[in-house]
Amino acid sequence: MSKLRILAALTVSTSLLVSGCTSSDEPSAVEPTTTTPSSGSIRTDDVQAALDAMVDAGSVAAVAQVRDGEDSWSGAAGLVERDGTEAASAENPVRIASVTKAMVAAVVLQLVDEGKLELDQQVDELRPGLLPRPVTVRQLLDHTSGVPDYLTGFDTADQIAARANDSVKDDELIAQALAMPWTTEPGSEFVYSNTNYAILGRIIAEQDGKSIGQSLQDRIFDPLEMTDSTYPTDSTLDADALHGYVVENGNYTDVTEYDASIWSSGAAVVSTVADMNTFFRGLFDGTLIPQNLIDEMQVVNPTGYGLGLLLAIDACNPGSGELVFGNRGNGFGYSTLAFASPDGERQVALSWTSTAPDPATDPLFQYANAALIAGLTSTCPA
Repeated sequence: MSKLRILAALTVSTSLLVSGCTSSDEPSAVEPTTTTPSSGSIRTDDVQAALDAMVDAGSVAAVAQVRDGEDSWSGAAGLVERDGTEAASAENPVRIASVTKAMVAAVVLQLVDEGKLELDQQVDELRPGLLPRPVTVRQLLDHTSGVPDYLTGFDTADQIAARANDSVKDDELIAQALAMPWTTEPGSEFVYSNTNYAILGRIIAEQDGKSIGQSLQDRIFDPLEMTDSTYPTDSTLDADALHGYVVENGNYTDVTEYDASIWSSGAAVVSTVADMNTFFRGLFDGTLIPQNLIDEMQVVNPTGYGLGLLLAIDACNPGSGELVFGNRGNGFGYSTLAFASPDGERQVALSWTSTAPDPATDPLFQYANAALIAGLTSTCPA
């Protein structure tokens, strides 16, 4: 699914709320647990109703956290595991997929701030011989490089499940992509490619002298006390993680255990909705990078993608042009939306655990988008 089409789905007001189709084989809903009373003025009834609607529409679980300044609320609906009885909690870890890209972009911007690289520096200066065409760091970050996407050939639930135990190296993924035709000339057009962030991971490792997972731990997770966030190197998740399912023709395939190497630096992180909110607040309030680089990240190209960030119209003032920034993660069995006001004060992070093989045809997205809008609206000034 192109990020432009995702943007079109996100940058709308509550008029998007429409009824959708439900799965013919949906799990039974349970009463949500670990829903915390709002610590302040957040109006949460509509958010919880939206989570319940996602489970009624076929997701095994849906979890969210909403924050407005120091006020917060978290909620959940559904089950940890489809065949189990344990109710889902907002504290359960999930695979956050491409929300990882915002974290990797933050590390790149830290390296820029430290003078170790430049946004408009060519990759060949940093990793000689890695790419056959002149591509800059900025073009990798905003998906205008033209580099093909290695993440192809995952069109059905069977194809996805068949690759669950595959362990691959970043250089293999990059080589696989470079064997394909380039999508565009570098800098000419936006074309989303996970390979861009696999390459950025290699650049970070070269400049930081450690693996991308260790860089994220040292530069992002530890300073922000994101204790529930990891960059896994194998297929296992913590025992309390929500299970993820690929849904096709009413059949649910459990893909919880999946070798993380296929996601590389663009999508491998496991986290919680609370930690994602903590990250975007720390990113936008100046804790991680200075304001001039925050501004660089939040300058978006015509398709609505910045440096590791998507934009959406703020639901509080849909006609004003005010924006929120964050990202969307489309993983196998897991999807995520996490957005914040430009200063990081108002935030919504949402994850759900049942996905279609093709995100473009996933019937749950309209319900997730409604939950995102409900979360943003719940923090609107009275």
